[in-house]
Amino acid sequence: MKRLVVTWVVMAAAASPAYAQSSVRISGSVYGGIGLSGGAPSRTHVAGPSSIMFSGKEDLGGGNAVLFKLENGFNATTGSNASATTFFDKQAFVGLQGDWGTVRAGRVYTPAFATLALVADPSATNSMLTSTTLMESHGVRLNNGIIYNSPGFDPWTYKRTGWYGAVAHYFGEAPTGGMSRNSANGLNLGYGLGPLVVELSHQRTNLYTSATQDVDSTSTLLAANYDFGPATGYIAFSDNNARNVISTLKTKNSNDFLLGVSVLAGDLGLVTVVVIHKNDKLPANSDGTMVGATYDYLLSKRTKFTVGYARMHNRNPAKPYKLANSYTGTTAANGGHSAVQLGITHRF
Repeated sequence: MKRLVVTWVVMAAAASPAYAQSSVRISGSVYGGIGLSGGAPSRTHVAGPSSIMFSGKEDLGGGNAVLFKLENGFNATTGSNASATTFFDKQAFVGLQGDWGTVRAGRVYTPAFATLALVADPSATNSMLTSTTLMESHGVRLNNGIIYNSPGFDPWTYKRTGWYGAVAHYFGEAPTGGMSRNSANGLNLGYGLGPLVVELSHQRTNLYTSATQDVDSTSTLLAANYDFGPATGYIAFSDNNARNVISTLKTKNSNDFLLGVSVLAGDLGLVTVVVIHKNDKLPANSDGTMVGATYDYLLSKRTKFTVGYARMHNRNPAKPYKLANSYTGTTAANGGHSAVQLGITHRF
């Protein structure tokens, strides 16, 4: 089965000319639509996350190549940057690739987020069903990073050919303190061949903001998906912990669990259903459960129409999780417990 949500991205990339000995490509996506989140008051929006990326790959001979990506996120409604402080807020790296693997340096995705987006989440974190609403995002992408991907996984094409792994370090470059301050380390180990993909990731991050706020967090994620033909099933489990090393106070202790399925609906449609549960083991007991579904219809290999609905249930009303993302036009402050999405995405 072709998983249209993730595979659609690959189809769009494959539609461009193959890389010659040296080339630069401009690509990206533009999203527009209507999102409604049941907050107080309700919030609507007509755009979601869009991006433009400059990428290139040059053949150095001997099976080696140099590669780079520079990716900017923007809002199609206003044309403004997604980040007020960083122009290439999504990716910004240069690297070397060969039969020995791939090394990249710059602003790069963490190995753990790669597991979440490419293995665990049937929406690839690219719809209102994004697992990052409840599950730990593992830093998504961090600055000052260097990451090595072994043969078996190509971070340029996302192709898997058996066993693979990755290890990364992100230098905190804090103005004071040791080198571990505001730094992060991550790794993953996976297997992908035929219909099965299984991946285990671990992330450790330090966040220092003051002499009394110095928090170490760790997260371990195990995820898998299996292509049954007309449907692909997804499952993931993560264990998350954080502690203030100054006060020794535990600030996070939770487990996340995801079940999802993507089912072909005709030749050009895909129905995706996701259930995500966060089990908060701190005294506040702020458990949350999200249930949602989307329908994607491919208007072409580059353009899709999406309609979706999601709902959040919170155990602790005083500390609620909210459906807050660009597809419903909300922030964490004004998101709601239910949301609808109606939009169109074009990739170029």
